[in-house]
Amino acid sequence: MISYRHASSPIVVAIIFLLAIASFGLTGLHPGSSGQTLAADGTCGEASSQASVNWYFAEGYTGQGFQEFLCVFNPQEAASRLKVNLLYNHGSSQSSELDLPPTSRTTLDINALAGGDSEVSLYLEASLPVVAERPMYFTYRGQWKGCTITGGSTSLEQNWYFAEGCTRDGFEEWLLLANPGDEDTAASVFLVLEDGSVTPVIMNLPAHTRQTLLVNQAVGQGRDVGTRVEAAKPICAERVMYFKYHGMWAGGHASSGLSQPRKTYLFAEGYTGGGFEEWLSLYLPGSSGAGADVTLNCLFQAGAEQSLKVHLDPDRRLTLNINQMVGAGKDVSIELSADVPFLAERPMYFNYNGYCRGGHVSKGIESAGTKWYLAEGTTRPGFQTYLCLMNPGSEEARVNVDIAATYPLHPQLSIPGRSRLTIDVNSLGVGPDVSFEIESDKPIAVERPVYHPGTDFEVANAMDSLWDLSVGIGSRVEGTAGDEAAVSCIAGKLQGYGYAVQIQDVPLPNGAHTHNVIAQHPQALNQADYEILLVGAHYDTKTGTGSPGANDNGSGTAVVLELARCFANQPGNFRFVLFGGEEELVTGSGAHHFGSRYYVSHMSQSDKDNFLGAIIVDMVGVGSQLYARTMGIGPMDFCNQLMAYAAAHGRSLPYLHSGSSSDHEAFESAGLPAVWLEYKDDPWYHSPADSFDKIQPAYIENTGTLLENFIRSL
Repeated sequence: MISYRHASSPIVVAIIFLLAIASFGLTGLHPGSSGQTLAADGTCGEASSQASVNWYFAEGYTGQGFQEFLCVFNPQEAASRLKVNLLYNHGSSQSSELDLPPTSRTTLDINALAGGDSEVSLYLEASLPVVAERPMYFTYRGQWKGCTITGGSTSLEQNWYFAEGCTRDGFEEWLLLANPGDEDTAASVFLVLEDGSVTPVIMNLPAHTRQTLLVNQAVGQGRDVGTRVEAAKPICAERVMYFKYHGMWAGGHASSGLSQPRKTYLFAEGYTGGGFEEWLSLYLPGSSGAGADVTLNCLFQAGAEQSLKVHLDPDRRLTLNINQMVGAGKDVSIELSADVPFLAERPMYFNYNGYCRGGHVSKGIESAGTKWYLAEGTTRPGFQTYLCLMNPGSEEARVNVDIAATYPLHPQLSIPGRSRLTIDVNSLGVGPDVSFEIESDKPIAVERPVYHPGTDFEVANAMDSLWDLSVGIGSRVEGTAGDEAAVSCIAGKLQGYGYAVQIQDVPLPNGAHTHNVIAQHPQALNQADYEILLVGAHYDTKTGTGSPGANDNGSGTAVVLELARCFANQPGNFRFVLFGGEEELVTGSGAHHFGSRYYVSHMSQSDKDNFLGAIIVDMVGVGSQLYARTMGIGPMDFCNQLMAYAAAHGRSLPYLHSGSSSDHEAFESAGLPAVWLEYKDDPWYHSPADSFDKIQPAYIENTGTLLENFIRSL
């Protein structure tokens, strides 16, 4: 069953949290309220088998583009006093204390605590055992956006091991070592490469400091790297990797490593479906011996099982492609075993749902257990949290997931023997910020993936949609198969964002039909008192031109689709409308704007009375200047409001009078406020040269971010 904990009265918890804010100078309790632009990515965490009074995090950074948090879950029935110690590269340290309410979760803003531009490690001391994780959101080198969540270590050790590591094109790897002790020490770092060669590095660690190593500089580019660390005195360690996988999927992942190799590993999470690539990184420490034979047992969601074997040579990295080994479209957990201790990590890279790119990594767990903890979890807009539960035993496991939240629901959970189960935490109606205590009558393994597509305009998503339209489909002339394919593509994306989608049939003078695709929030369908904001674009291309319609108007359609994703979880009566039949059927005939004219002519009087305005996006990927355009025959207040917003925020958006060249015409002609955004001038439109390679992503991003922020200001 799943239960939801009530730690204490909401008033008491609120008072304690406010005291924490005052003590730490916090700006917010969660990334969603920090005021920072957060990165799209995803991360995965192994559950902790026990709470601890000590937690160590070697990595941490509060410089430009980085936002660091600390999530602490107190599963005890009494308050726990927490001391947070911060260690810096230059040797100084600081500490602060706060009380953690019983059976509750607290989130701390480390940027506010440490100050800006600090490289910082954390050492936590609690009066009663707690569970801690450290989320970090970043824009690495100003370009690669992502997030990591790390569970940290519960003890200092002299030896640390990492199976994963990569310096190939698009990867940058860092090793972080921290010495919270009172004595200076030194660490020997051995970077083990895929060909068996080893690069040694010495890192000196004065007391109460941390140091970093850029592995790319140490071993060069194009290497797969396993790492072992040997220190004279106990320390903590982490490995962080930033990447742009395949040159497309940017993100990062981090691991606190292992203090010793294991003979067994359990990886509860794993997926080989579309947009996911799963790998296993294996490393056998030691330069002698015959190596190790590793058995891989793959457990699938439906209960099937597949076994494989691989051989590991001593002191050498081996990488396995799980997609190739088990096939596509599989929810898979993996059980590894060998007769001698070895190292393993499971990196995964993904384009989740087509709009969340990134990667995460797991070092797995050594053995199944009956109790597990996770400090981090959120169901805020822009986040999707899952629990992956693996039952490696032969008997059914009955599981209780105790969520530190506020809604008492009690669905029953069971996991058949030798299988895995995935729980969509968002669908449970809990949150927004949660921690987990998981108990089972049979030993299980637990991981928690969190995907964070965010709610900010992401140009990569828009470019993907533009590719789908202009390359995947191409010509989209009204009334043709290309028109139908575009409608299916657009409707599928909008439905995937959670909108109620209507396909409005639009008759054409030649007897054919085109369509308008109309998306609304389901809860807005029957609202009687509302203001309607319409964001629209036409998706069709001009007949007889052979144009694939990248700029005209795949660009506008792509911007509207990405704006729809941004506002999918924000209440409001948004109408996202993609019009068919904007282009003339016969050049010079004036027979055009069929979709938008049909839409306006079928608006109810109530909709017209409550109409805030229409934003039409048409041809925004090529040109020299973005303009706000109207015919000047409708109300100008809405257009003026948009231009005033742009000017106030340093965005260039001059006015340019237009003819009836886009879908704003139907709204203005009906006396409704509308504005058309266009980059002028495009030398390739209405020609075969209007292709994807001509599009300027910066123009798409400029248009999209301007409109996103303007809409949020309304």
